[in-house]
Amino acid sequence: MNLPATSINASIEIGPRRRLRFLWPVFISFLTLLLLGATPHTLYAEEPVQPPPNFTVAFIGDQGVGPNAQAVLDLIHNEGAAMVLHQGDFDYQDNPDAWDQQINDSLGATFPYFASVGNHDVSQWAGYQQKLQARLDSIPEATCVGELGVNAACHYQGLFFILSGIGTLGSDHEAYLREQLAADDSLWTICSWHKNQNAMQVGGKPDEVGWGAYEACREDGAIIATGHEHSYERTRTLSHIESQTVDSFCDDDPATPDPDVCVSAGRTFVVVSGIAGAGIRDQERCLPATYPYGCAGEWAKIYTSDQGAQYGALFITFHVEGDPKKALGYFKTIDGEVIDSFTVTATAPVTYHTFIPIIMR
Repeated sequence: MNLPATSINASIEIGPRRRLRFLWPVFISFLTLLLLGATPHTLYAEEPVQPPPNFTVAFIGDQGVGPNAQAVLDLIHNEGAAMVLHQGDFDYQDNPDAWDQQINDSLGATFPYFASVGNHDVSQWAGYQQKLQARLDSIPEATCVGELGVNAACHYQGLFFILSGIGTLGSDHEAYLREQLAADDSLWTICSWHKNQNAMQVGGKPDEVGWGAYEACREDGAIIATGHEHSYERTRTLSHIESQTVDSFCDDDPATPDPDVCVSAGRTFVVVSGIAGAGIRDQERCLPATYPYGCAGEWAKIYTSDQGAQYGALFITFHVEGDPKKALGYFKTIDGEVIDSFTVTATAPVTYHTFIPIIMR
């Protein structure tokens, strides 16, 4: 209701009682927020999208075609995984039909299977991408926008993940990562690509990604999953990846063989899961080969031929023990041995809404 300025001034200047009547609703609103345990500027926070309870994802890379690769896929089936994120290098034979059939034999033609392009997939990428698109089209709950496997942002069962070809195929990857990460507020986010920076693997791989992509994902609190180096290694929680700075605020225990990790804006962990069937390599960096390892103390687990590694997959089960912000990770071999196990704790991004009392007279 519009009042003349003189009316407004008069209502304010009448006296102490009228002032109290005017301020009383503001005081009640402020007191209510305090009693609810909120800060005065916060009324409520939106709950981010979250996966269903006990939702298990398998992470693999560097697969091949043959009995070892088939055994890893059978392991994924037997573990009850609900989806696969493949970090590149498929069959090494430029044969999309054979690769797809191998997946079908263990998991079925409509199993949720998402992948990023690897360097051994480039020459026949159109064929591989067609197989991945056909599988995506068979999953009504899954959505991916962009160029599948190269610059694609996907949602499935409460997870948000970016399939990137950075260092391998395509362009403008870092800009795409930052744009998509900024636009999404899912509780759990994953950055998936094939190649590495030298310091983010323990073999002989050179710098092929650039630190910008790693840091973009860390800044958003996204799990970073890679392949390329044929071994398994997992970092502790890092608050800066280029300098391999371990986050001192994550409540893990470096004296234990499998330190837990935390993901939230500004911190995450990096994993290389590259022993899905196509060979196993040795440890060249961050020696010794036993825990605690060398370098800056950033590695929680290293599993290479020097540790007697066997083929296997990393599994992360999200929304465990009734807690959507908790996940359990483990690497299991085709022999049934669990060689790494850890808890992941996520802190949800929060959207604040400000309550402003409006006084109607």
